[in-house]
Amino acid sequence: MYIIGVYDICTTDEKGQARLAKIMKVFRKYLHHTQKSVFEGELSEAKFKSLIIETTKIINNSEDYLIFYRIDNKNNCKRECFGKDNERVNTII
Repeated sequence: MYIIGVYDICTTDEKGQARLAKIMKVFRKYLHHTQKSVFEGELSEAKFKSLIIETTKIINNSEDYLIFYRIDNKNNCKRECFGKDNERVNTII
């Protein structure tokens, strides 16, 4: 399946800044970094579950949030970029 992961971590204090660094490190382990707090890539069901488990252990549920867009059929997804593109992921198929 193809996953697009997005996070928003509250960084108003040092604990939040530390969480942000940890979240980014975990996301990079599983997905391609495409833009600031946006990552995408192909994952197995098991890897996706591992990503969810690792990231939900890090976030502060009252201040941070994660969003995962799950695209089970890659034929139903088209990626269009405008402006400067991070060339790591040019297509999702």
